Amino acid sequence: MSLAVSFLAIGATAVSPMQHGWDTVGEMMGMHGKWDPSKTSPAQVIQGIEWAAKHYAVITTGTSCKGWVNSTNTIEASVRMAQAAAKKVNPNGRYGMYWRTDFAMELAECSDNSAEWNAHAAEWTIKSDAGKPLDKAYIDYSNPAAANFFAKVLLDTLADGTLDYVYLDGFGDAATASFPGVSPTRSTAIVQAKHQMISSTQAKLDALGKGQGFVLNGCDNQDSAQEFASVGTIGAMFDHWSILQFIQRGPGSTGQWNTTLMDQAFELVTSPTVANMTVQIKGWPGPIVKQRDQYPSNGPPTPQTPAEFAEVASARFNNELAIFLLVANEFDTWIYSWFWGFYDYVPGDPTSTIPAGFFPEANCKLGAPKGPYTRDAATMTYTRDFEHAHVFVDLKNRTACSVKFDTPC
Repeated sequence: MSLAVSFLAIGATAVSPMQHGWDTVGEMMGMHGKWDPSKTSPAQVIQGIEWAAKHYAVITTGTSCKGWVNSTNTIEASVRMAQAAAKKVNPNGRYGMYWRTDFAMELAECSDNSAEWNAHAAEWTIKSDAGKPLDKAYIDYSNPAAANFFAKVLLDTLADGTLDYVYLDGFGDAATASFPGVSPTRSTAIVQAKHQMISSTQAKLDALGKGQGFVLNGCDNQDSAQEFASVGTIGAMFDHWSILQFIQRGPGSTGQWNTTLMDQAFELVTSPTVANMTVQIKGWPGPIVKQRDQYPSNGPPTPQTPAEFAEVASARFNNELAIFLLVANEFDTWIYSWFWGFYDYVPGDPTSTIPAGFFPEANCKLGAPKGPYTRDAATMTYTRDFEHAHVFVDLKNRTACSVKFDTPC
């Protein structure tokens, strides 16, 4: 399988989203999984990430301040070590690091920049309106020195060229921003300052011309999409795709979709708002109504063991792939897993929730789409044709959704 993703220039001072080919399903598949360094050795991480580089075109990974990461490595150096190994296996892939943007746990404990953060933490963290420290050390982006510091952290993370992007969690909605003991006006100002920091730092990366950038978390509706697009980063993740709020979760739920919200989700991902962004669509194996991994009580039985999770992930692959292919463009990535752990994407560990042989349909010949999807409003069914496959989606029957390939995989 040839897994290649590229950045294409779209202007003198901007970069385009990540772009994939259409030859096979695998060309648009991605991974977003963090490893636990108290349970996973460096050798196991390298072994797993090398396997991942053969199966995913885009890989986001991260870790925490435990075990060997805390004692012998910084968090940035650990991730760069892993992704450098992935890049050796597949130089054409795209590799990123997970960073929090809201509170400063890793910054204080195991970052390349911990000493500087800890020297200024008292002045760079949010205080309540009464001047008291909050329970968590939230970064106060309304303090220009704090905002400039985190911008430096991001630029330093990408500086040696190992990583192509940083995935930024906790982007936040300025209109609904809220911190304990902090007024709505101040809360909004803090989040707006964060957005400005991210936008200006992306502009600095654009000017360097290396095709690096940021992917933002939490693009699930039109309002968030517009806010994300205005920042000018290369991409955003639709992380609750087809689950949680998109499921009818009331008493007696069997896991059926909220057809109105799902229809709106299809419209959003194919709208001009995100047309020039990579949308990382987080696919899930079925009707999850509560995280982690819980199906509705009247729905299909929730898997209980890693082997059962892997079996269901395999059985649901084609159904869930259909929901992605219905809306995918040349920039979008499909990230299919049960959750966010390293072994939700990598087999071979006792905790792995992925089939040992991966997903055979990742090798299926797909070809470019022949056009956008068509919608039958009366039946809430949708179709889309590719050069070598036909997609059918039924919003009243999740398991009826399918991709039919013209030739065997």
